[in-house]
Amino acid sequence: MRILHTSDWHVGRNLHGISLAGAHEAYFDHLVELVRAERIDAVLVSGDIYDRAIPPLESVQVLSDALGRLCSLTRVVLTSGNHDSATRLGFGAGLLRPELAIRSDAARVGEAVELPDRHGNLGAVVYALPYLDPDLTRSRLADGEELPERSHLGVLGAAVRRVQADLSG
Repeated sequence: MRILHTSDWHVGRNLHGISLAGAHEAYFDHLVELVRAERIDAVLVSGDIYDRAIPPLESVQVLSDALGRLCSLTRVVLTSGNHDSATRLGFGAGLLRPELAIRSDAARVGEAVELPDRHGNLGAVVYALPYLDPDLTRSRLADGEELPERSHLGVLGAAVRRVQADLSG
């Protein structure tokens, strides 16, 4: 399989008061063409999709267009980062088309995203972990055990245990 990994798009960013919307649009044009030319089977986007938790409307439209074009070519797996609002980014994730998987909810950590190969068979399994803020996700990762330690190491350890449990069947 051909998997392209990218991150830190920061859509909606301004640099010294100048909008980078044009640069983002040019990047997405390039990315779509790269996915087409290289016959990419999946695109993984690891966090910081937006530059801030409440992005400008123009940024939402730019991202929507880019994801629509990418999903017409391949499967896309997207996780929220520390700059994103996990709730906003994940809104409606269960209603989206099958080519787009958004992982922003700590409750779904440990659920695999299955990526088909070009022939429709299972090609890869991805456990996409969103940014896990210890204060916001500890209770969601407890799984009936005591709360994970109030640290990034604690919540990541709990997330990895969920992945291991899923892999163990």
